[in-house]
Amino acid sequence: MPGYWRLNGFINSPIRACDDARGHKEVTSRRTYPSDYAPVGTSFANEPCTHGVLPTLPTLEQPPAPKHFPFPNTPFLTCFFSVISAGLQFVHLYRTMWWLPQSYTSQAVNFYLIDPYLVIFIVVILARRLIYTAGCRFLDKLLLENAQDMGHFYLRSLLFGAIGVLLSVCAYFVMQNHPVINILYLCYPVLVYLILFGFNICPFFELFNWTTESTPPLHACSSNAAEIRREVENLKINFNNRMRQILFSAILNAYYAGFIPCCFAEAALHYDTFWSAQHALFIFFSGFVSLSLHILSLRYCDILHRAALHLGRWEKVDPGKTAVPVCNTWREETLWPRGALVKHGKEVWRAQGACNGSEPGEHGAEAHIFKNPTCLVGTMLLLHLVVVFYQLVMLCQTSLWYNILSLTFILFFNYYVLYKLCRDYLISYKIYLEERGIHKKINAH
Repeated sequence: MPGYWRLNGFINSPIRACDDARGHKEVTSRRTYPSDYAPVGTSFANEPCTHGVLPTLPTLEQPPAPKHFPFPNTPFLTCFFSVISAGLQFVHLYRTMWWLPQSYTSQAVNFYLIDPYLVIFIVVILARRLIYTAGCRFLDKLLLENAQDMGHFYLRSLLFGAIGVLLSVCAYFVMQNHPVINILYLCYPVLVYLILFGFNICPFFELFNWTTESTPPLHACSSNAAEIRREVENLKINFNNRMRQILFSAILNAYYAGFIPCCFAEAALHYDTFWSAQHALFIFFSGFVSLSLHILSLRYCDILHRAALHLGRWEKVDPGKTAVPVCNTWREETLWPRGALVKHGKEVWRAQGACNGSEPGEHGAEAHIFKNPTCLVGTMLLLHLVVVFYQLVMLCQTSLWYNILSLTFILFFNYYVLYKLCRDYLISYKIYLEERGIHKKINAH
């Protein structure tokens, strides 16, 4: 295999094995097994027993660790999508026909009908992370590295108190012109936040963060099966937390940018309900895809993929179809090679991965989801293409200026997301295709 390879202008360092000096050689296990529990060699998986004499089984050899490919760096760019989308929703509600000769106004929007305190409330909610990020960058330039975490903590506390006071004042003035029951619309996401994240204020400002109580998403090429399972369990918890953050953030943006302006519209105001609801759905979908690209980045998905390779998978085997007597009992610390037959409970299992550290019958979902990140990116790409095509069709059919304006903005944003999705799909497809080829060559030997 060549020491260097090129992809889309990236030059990556040589591919190294996870364990030094192991290479493609098989290293015998350091564990000594009793003769009654000698593991089954993979070469005897289908060899029949003849003359009632059991074949001599070799000692189980430690499987080689899977080879990993380094991933190129793909930066992501933040934008003001939610804030601009909220402004476009107000345009949907309060647009005018200023071009008519007898029009009573020369403005495109009836600004006097828009509650300024409601606008401030929405903008503060949507821009909270931008304010926090700018404050963190400013503190990082002033403070020493060992004092930055403490500075971020005090900044979060200060901003949380200031934002809480500002939102309370805005909600008070909003209620002066609307029924008191409408306060539930503004406070409903707070209850959802408490259910999902408790009283932790970090998710309110940060998409993902690591504290002393949480484990960073790291992968270590361990030869101990118990450590591999613990690593996968930590990654599964981390993945679930990130998905929860993606869903909550996407719904929150669509709720305040698309739904709240409609809830506080005047009762006598007539507007197109279909287009307003459709605009809110577009905000949710576009936000969900863009947040997924940022939080579930290719590098993060590659960590999950590497852990899944070490985890392996098992296939249940009918004991009556096994020609070789199964002398192995599954053990927690053992890393089993491909084709190994083990007893776990009352069932017999065959190892399917290059190395298998998972418990038979467990971790099947993790191995299936994390095994090939290209499928996840490809699914998102397909759904995004369908939505973009639908938006293009709607743009061709409408003739109203405010609909054209909102669709054009969302389409331009979705084009950028589509570009990043296509780029990530091509990069991951090429990398994992090359990786599968290397694994096939190793398994052939």
